[in-house]
Amino acid sequence: MRSMPAPSRSRRPKSPGADWRTVEPAPLMLLRGPEDFIAARVTDRVRTMLRERDPGLEVHRIGAADYPAGQLAMLASPSLFGEAKIVLAEGLQDMNEAFLADCLEYVAAPAEDVTLLLRHTGGNRGKKLLDAVVAAGVQVECQPIKSDAEKAEFVAGEFRSRRRSIDPEAVRALIDATGGSLTDLAAACQQLLSDTEGTVTAEVVDRYYGGRVEATAFKVADAAIEGRAGQAAALLRHALATGVSAPAITGALAMKTRQVARIVDARISQGQVAQTLGMAPWQAKRVAETVRFWNPATIAAAIEWVAQADAEAKGLAKDADYAVERVVTRIALTARR
Repeated sequence: MRSMPAPSRSRRPKSPGADWRTVEPAPLMLLRGPEDFIAARVTDRVRTMLRERDPGLEVHRIGAADYPAGQLAMLASPSLFGEAKIVLAEGLQDMNEAFLADCLEYVAAPAEDVTLLLRHTGGNRGKKLLDAVVAAGVQVECQPIKSDAEKAEFVAGEFRSRRRSIDPEAVRALIDATGGSLTDLAAACQQLLSDTEGTVTAEVVDRYYGGRVEATAFKVADAAIEGRAGQAAALLRHALATGVSAPAITGALAMKTRQVARIVDARISQGQVAQTLGMAPWQAKRVAETVRFWNPATIAAAIEWVAQADAEAKGLAKDADYAVERVVTRIALTARR
């Protein structure tokens, strides 16, 4: 591989980590993790910013799994008219030896006016290369956003980036309405930002997405533990019919009942509830409101019922769906007594 000049000090990143929302282009960038939405957002942001600086930006893609030796040096070499370049290298988790060798050499002396954006979805393949990129460049974590607290922060961030506000109850309603996909959640945020003005409230979210609430395991558990027997039964039937497993529902019930049990007899504020349970304030408010339907004896019994149903759902009973339906009904009818 040809010798590459080292980048000027002004271009070298000051930090090995970066927020995916605000990351700036750098000569060496690593997108690390399996979340495609975040990786796509960062790639689009970096490419757009580079094109704003140089409208003649050249864009090249490399597949690390079937990479031919020498390709990186060729793509990173100066162009005829000196245009900036971005090289997008994908599939580093499956990189071949040729890519590993060439990229290690390149990272030691990156080319001027070239941004090398590497994507590694997980695993230990190429650890030496990843460590070298992190030491010399910028790493952006592309990890899945799974918990409701993380999703709530994601929604708040989407609105903050546009200098808009959204009520906590509206955040919860939006998460409930769009389900688990980060892509769907981001699309919903963008629609609300584009189609509305001022603060987004729960009423606004309901107007746009009220008919799209999905029957997930946690929605079944919420309805049951809050004593909404009819809604819990309807959500359960829909959940089972659309592929939600019986163990997923007992798992959600187990989490919800344990949350209530931890604070059912505690005299603490909502803020302390959030700290004790490790959740967002709006989530803590919901748990605190649910606690009033239970006492130490009834929630202890509910935990035992869920444990039995979980064992039955995982093979102890012949009919897992019936076992789950029975525990959901029993919990819902016990709440509020």
